[in-house]
Formats: sequence, structure tokens, C-alpha cells
Amino acid sequence: MVGPAPGAQAGTRSPGVGAVSERQPASGEIGTAGELLRSLSSARQVYALYPTQHPKRTEAARDIAELVRKLGEVRGRAPALFVSGGNFYVGPTLLAWESLTLNRLARSLADAGVQSLEFEVHVSELDIDALVRLVVGEPAALDEMTAVKVNRATPILPTADLTGMAELLQSYAAGLELLRQTAARLLAGRPADLHATVRLTEHLADLISTDPAQALLLTTVKSYDEYTYHHMVNVCILSLALARAIGLSREQSLVLGIGGLLHDVGKVKVPQEILRKDGALDAEQWRLIQRHPVDGAGLVAVTTRDPLHPAVGIVLEHHAAYDGSGYPSLTGGRPASLAARIVAVADSFDAMTSKRSYRKPEERRQALAILQAGAGRSHDPRVVRTFVRLMGLFPVGSLVQLSTGDVAVVVRNHEHLLARPVVRLVLDPRGGAAEPVEMDLAEANRGGEYRWSVVRTIDPVEVGIDMLSLLASGRLDVPPPPEVGPGLVHEPAPGETPPPGYVDTHVAPGDGAPAHRPG
Repeated sequence: MVGPAPGAQAGTRSPGVGAVSERQPASGEIGTAGELLRSLSSARQVYALYPTQHPKRTEAARDIAELVRKLGEVRGRAPALFVSGGNFYVGPTLLAWESLTLNRLARSLADAGVQSLEFEVHVSELDIDALVRLVVGEPAALDEMTAVKVNRATPILPTADLTGMAELLQSYAAGLELLRQTAARLLAGRPADLHATVRLTEHLADLISTDPAQALLLTTVKSYDEYTYHHMVNVCILSLALARAIGLSREQSLVLGIGGLLHDVGKVKVPQEILRKDGALDAEQWRLIQRHPVDGAGLVAVTTRDPLHPAVGIVLEHHAAYDGSGYPSLTGGRPASLAARIVAVADSFDAMTSKRSYRKPEERRQALAILQAGAGRSHDPRVVRTFVRLMGLFPVGSLVQLSTGDVAVVVRNHEHLLARPVVRLVLDPRGGAAEPVEMDLAEANRGGEYRWSVVRTIDPVEVGIDMLSLLASGRLDVPPPPEVGPGLVHEPAPGETPPPGYVDTHVAPGDGAPAHRPG
């Protein structure tokens, strides 16, 4: 394992080398640094699969060397990357998407004792080959690197990055990795790791209890490459926050969180070509998707070794609907449990605010309106009312334009005045970056009139903002990672416009044939 360089201190290189620049990197640097880390992650997998001197290894090393040289040209000096607490940084800037999605690479670097990497611009493919071998568990490779320096420096990171959003990002990334491992174990015929699921849920519950608004901000994160995993983590967070708002006990909340995290686990039995299909599905394909509550409940029962475990019922019932019109039909016409009704609201909200191949994501405010329209039929009206109060008329994470012309992000809601949240400025009226000050829209002037009001909500795409980078590092100029494919198929939420050709294949009580849901 690699140790810190002797004499190296936070924010400095080892003696005689010079100080690490603390300047904020340009957006081009951040994009290239992210690409470099993703390539290093891919190379780690290539090296695990192919033997020494295999052409695939050579190709992977060459690609990374080219990216290092490209990054050096953008920066004008040797680039340095840092890994701290499972998160990646270039200089003092947190690389949010890479921290979220490259959990295995972060763990491999930590296992190898790597805290910082400095690349000389003239790096060779042999240097990169040695670096990747170090990452995959060959400590002796460290001595072979001449143009890659390990642990000569540590970054000076803002104190706020050590807690708050950075810690939430670590937990979110851990959730994604846990779900990847869960899917692999279930596909191999082995039960999921229940203890790991419980530990993660407990940690998320603690973070949400400390700062629910910060956690709700993170649910704006969407990924269309790994949609199902991101969706399951978001539903877990939303469900835990809703449980807290309702006043459930910690024990009840943890069971709810486990059910929320695993609610779509039955989709591991749906072929990927169906989930990733860009186009209309046929009735048989919809039938396979709509089996996922039953399949998921069976998988959770095997994992818990208890068919009566409350999480089994949550997974089974989260599409049953408040009035029993959903699927599967529950025996005796009994209603879904409160926990399942909570997860159903969280599931529908996150699904509606995600992009599909056939539609743009619903604005968060419009998604709340759809939930309210379905209250009493598809959803428990009491749960919906609590969720709306939790999220506010302008849900946490929404971008809004103010009466001043400024653009801001909603960070907290007023307890009583739902139309007057606390916002954080993002853009000034001219479209330039604004000082990130918080403004309470419930604040009035001496005449009793509100000083600021929301004029409209704004799609982040409209103003070119990547919400995750904004929330994690305050950067407005960081491009999101490229989208891969149209996003996975997800059955439409109640009240949501269904995709072309949608077929509701479940048999409702008294029916003898699948129902075609009206558009």
C-alpha cells in the first residue's frame, strides 16, 4: 500500500516541488478530468480480464495517456487528481458525477493507498500501464512509474465538502454500488446482502434526520445509463424523508427505507433488451415488466429468509394502488400497507420527473399536481398531502425565476407558506453567475409586502445547468456526462400520460382480460 510522501502537507507538494494550485479549474479541465477517470475505471476492468501485453491493455493505456496529455494542454501544466473519502477532486473542485458513479475505482485507489495522482505532460504508456497495475493490486508497479507521482500532495478542500453534500454523495454512491452487487448476486442465484442493505438504510436515515432538505436536493440526480439504480436510491431517500414527515418510528422508517431501496429489484428478471428498448413494447413485454413486484417480493423473501418480512409486502404492493386498481391484485381486496403507499408516492414522483424516450421529464411542480389529481384513487390522499407539504409548491431542487429576474434553486420550504420557499441564487438577471446567497421568499418589507416572489419554474436544460455539479460544487459551467441511450423503460405512474402502445396486462378483480390503459 502506498503511504503519504514524507513531509507532504495539506495543500502542498513534498519539499522542493512547489505548492499545488488552488485555483478553480476551468470547465474544460473538469470535463477532461472526468473522462480520464472514467477511462481509468474502464482500464481497471480491462486489466482484470486480459493478461499482460494483451492488445486490449495496450489500447487502454494509450487512451489514458492521450487524455493526460490533453488535460495537460488545457491546464498548461502537469494535472493533479485527488481522491478523498470516496470522492474525486481536480484541484479544490469536487467531481460530482465521477464521485457518484465510479465507486469501485475509488475503492481500488483507496485499497492501493492512492490519495493523489500527479501526471507529467510527457507521461508514457508504460507509466499508465504501471498505474493501472497498481490500481488492480500490484504494489510493485509503483516503482516503475516515472511521470506519474503518487501522494506527493493532498488538496486543501473546503470544510463544507467534508460533510453535508459530500457525505450524501458518498452514501448515494454506496447505494448505487450496493444495487449493482445485489443485481449480480440475484442473477447468480444468490441472495442479496441484507446486512449491507440495512447499514446503508440506517446511514441514509441518519443523514436525512440531520438535514432532510439537503437529502431531497440530491434526489434531483438522474442517470439514464443506470436509471433503475438511481431511481431506487432516490425512492429510498424520498420514502425516508416522507416517513420522517409522517412521524413514523425509526424501526418503521428503516423497514420502509429497505423496501424503497429494493422496490424495483424484481426488474433483474426482465431482459435488458426490453428495459432499454427505444420504442413501443408489445403486450408480452409489458407483462414481464409488470411482474416485477411479484418477482421482487420473492427475491426479498429469499434474502430475508422470512416471507412475512415487512419489506416483502412493500415490494409486492407498491403498484397495487390505493383503491386496489393496480397490480398485482391483493387477496381479499385488502388495501396495500401504509409503507407500500408511501413508497408508491415516492416511486411515482421520481418516475415522472425522469426523462423517457418518448417524453421530457415532468417539472417537479407538475408531478406534484399529478399526484394530487390521483389522490383518493391511485394514491393515499393523506400521504400525498404530507408529501406536498414536504416538497412545497416549488419542490426542493427546483430552479425558479424570481420577480427580480434572478434564477435560484429551491433549498428549503416554509413550514406554512408553501409558495414562499428559501432559495439560493444561481444566475443574475443578465444570465451571469450570482453570489450563492440564500433568500427567504417569506420575508416582507416594512409595508408588509413580500420582497421577492417566484415568477415561473425553469428546466435546468433551458439555462444549461447540470444540477448535480451545481449542488455538489457550486459550479455552473460543468457539463453533465454524456447520456447513454434513451433511459430504461418504466411503467407510467398513475395519472401520467402512458407511452405509445402501453398495455396494462394485470387482471383486475372481476376482469378476465388485460386492460388497455387509456392515453
